[in-house]
Amino acid sequence: MPNPRHASDSPFRLGLLLFPGCMPAGLFAASDMVRACNLRAGRVRMTVSWVGARVEEVPTHQGPSLRAQVTLADGGCDAWLLPGLWLTSTQELAGAIQAQARLVEALRALPTGASVWSYCAGVALAAAAGRLDGHAATATWWLQPALAAQFERVQWRSAPDLVVDRQAITAAGPSGYLPLMIDRLALHVAEDVLHDVQELLMLPSPRRRHPSFGPVEMMRLDDPTMRALLAWAQRTPAQLVTLAEAARQLNVSVRTLARRVDQASGLGAGEWLRLAKLSQAAEALRSTRTPIKAISERLGFGSEASLYRAFRAATGLTPSAYRQAYGSVLRA
Repeated sequence: MPNPRHASDSPFRLGLLLFPGCMPAGLFAASDMVRACNLRAGRVRMTVSWVGARVEEVPTHQGPSLRAQVTLADGGCDAWLLPGLWLTSTQELAGAIQAQARLVEALRALPTGASVWSYCAGVALAAAAGRLDGHAATATWWLQPALAAQFERVQWRSAPDLVVDRQAITAAGPSGYLPLMIDRLALHVAEDVLHDVQELLMLPSPRRRHPSFGPVEMMRLDDPTMRALLAWAQRTPAQLVTLAEAARQLNVSVRTLARRVDQASGLGAGEWLRLAKLSQAAEALRSTRTPIKAISERLGFGSEASLYRAFRAATGLTPSAYRQAYGSVLRA
């Protein structure tokens, strides 16, 4: 049985950070993973405690209030796990950081060598507290450009879902706690223990997506008109997704359509509409074993060769290479 990478007689102490408006699902999942690993290992390898800027009841995002048992200053933890918060656009980022000023200051006051782990929008709070300065870090793809512009001392990495750089550990996406916790638990429990826990808890696979499809992500579109246009493009065969037809759907001229798409996405309308269809192909490649030819036919690309050309132009990858790099079912 392989040994954990870092064995120690003393359990590793992990603080689960609470703040008003946080989304604690990942914290609960992390706590369950720790508990399961301890049970499977037959000894306590890691402990968790609920931590806040103050000892108090903390309201979560549209959920129950949870009580912070200890403060950041007094927690005596080996690391702290910082969850995300609800954001629908990058325009909300500055206000969200300002609303968490008390937490940001408490994080900033931690010793220089303190280990702060963060995922999803929680990475923004870690960056605001200076915990990522001089470190490599990742973030959720649609937040990363805004974070890179605001926090220039961080060495942002766009491709990986998880970046481990000394004390600063960051993960992308709302399920980022999963690769983060798997990586960290592997330091403290044997490989077979972690494998059994992953199997028994039926943990999800984090969703990975090529950054080219960011402009056609529904959650990134604030404009209801753009959301409606995306929905139309997704239900229309690719060969029928034209500028003229899109303009007719919105009851505007082609020129007006082009202006709206450019304002919302920074892309030409034709390119944006192509990405809308290719994103559907990308999702099918990622999550199914459906043959590429069948995907092409179902989405109305006309031919497999057409899909290949368009996909490679948009992503730099062939559909087969994309499936190999981003597919979830291939790793099952």
